[in-house]
Amino acid sequence: MKKILRFNLQFFGEERTEEATPHKREKVREEGRVCMSKDLNAAVGIITALLGLTMIGTLTWKTLTALIQFMIRFIGEGTILKDGWFYFVSWEALKDYFLSWLPLGALVVLFSTCTVIAQVGFAITGEPFGPKFDRLNPITGMKKIISMRSIVELLKGLLKASIFAVMIYKAIRSDLPISSKTMQMPLEIGSRQFWDLLWSLAMRLALMLLVMAFADYFYQKWDFEKSIRMSKKEIKDEYKQMEGDPQIKSKIRQKQREMAKQRMMSDVPKADVVITNPTHIAVALAYDRELMKAPQVLAKGGDYLAKRIRDIATANLIPIIENKPLAWALYQNVEIGEEIPEDLYKGVAEILAMVYKLKREQEKES
Repeated sequence: MKKILRFNLQFFGEERTEEATPHKREKVREEGRVCMSKDLNAAVGIITALLGLTMIGTLTWKTLTALIQFMIRFIGEGTILKDGWFYFVSWEALKDYFLSWLPLGALVVLFSTCTVIAQVGFAITGEPFGPKFDRLNPITGMKKIISMRSIVELLKGLLKASIFAVMIYKAIRSDLPISSKTMQMPLEIGSRQFWDLLWSLAMRLALMLLVMAFADYFYQKWDFEKSIRMSKKEIKDEYKQMEGDPQIKSKIRQKQREMAKQRMMSDVPKADVVITNPTHIAVALAYDRELMKAPQVLAKGGDYLAKRIRDIATANLIPIIENKPLAWALYQNVEIGEEIPEDLYKGVAEILAMVYKLKREQEKES
C-alpha cells in the first residue's frame, strides 16, 4: 500500500526572495547598515590629493621651503642658545607645517565626504557604537572569518595587490634609466623630473583603484540588497503589524489631518468670500464661471480653525460676510472641495453679487 507524504508548503516560504520594503530599509538604515564602498572613498581621496598637489603644490612647497630656511637661519644666528628656544621653534615649525598641508587636507576631506554622501546620503546614527554582546561570541566570530564575504574580500585584496605589483614593476623597468639620470642633474631640475615620474605612476595606480572601486561598489550594492531581502512571511507580518498597530494608525490619521488642514489653509487666499456665523463657524467660498458649475467650498472650520480662516482672509483682503443660517448650512452639508447644492444657490448668489459689487466700487474709487 502506497503511503502519501504531506508537506506544509509554509516551511519552504522562509526563503528570502523578496525585495526589502521601505519600512525595512528605514529600519536597517537606522541601525547603521548602509551600502558603501570603502575602496571608492579611498580612490577618490587619493585622486583628489594628487590633483590637489598639481594645483596648490607650489604653495605647499614654498611654505615648506620657507620653514627649512627659517630653521637653518635660526640655528645659524645662535638663537638656539637662548632660553625657551625649543618652544619657539616647535611652535613655528608646527604652525607652518600645518598651514602648508591645510588646503590639500581640506580638499581631500571635502571630496571624500561628498563621495560618502553620494553613496549613502545623510545617515547619522549612534546604533553601530552601541554595545553588542554577540560580538564576544567566538562561534559568531568564526562564522564571520569563514564567511563568503571574508573570502571575497581576501580575493579582492589579492587581486589589487597583484595588479598594483605588475604596474609598479613595469613602471620601474621603463622609468629606471630616466630616474637614475635625475640624480646627475641640478637639484631643482632633477627633483621636478623625478616628481613627474612619481606622480604619473601614482595617478595610474589611483585610476586603476578607481575602476576597481566602481566594480566593488556595484558588488557591495548587490550584496547589501541580498542581505536585506525579506521572505513573503516577513512582508505579511510587517504589513499586519503596521496596519494593526493602533498607535501607527493614530499617527497616520493625525498626519493626514494635519496635511489636509495645511492644504485647506493654503487655499483660503484663493477664496472670493468667507461666510461666518460670526465667530464659531467660517466657510471660504470661491467661484470661477469658466471652471466651476457652482461655487465651491475651499475651506471650513469651527472655533480655532474658524479664527485662522478669518485671520487669513483679513490678511489677504478677502470679504468676510456674516450669515448664520447659510454658514451653518454650508458647514454641515458641503465637504471641502465640493460644489454647493442647488438649495443654497440663492443665498450664496446674493452674497457673491454683494461682494462683486463691492469690488467694482473699490476699483472705481482707486
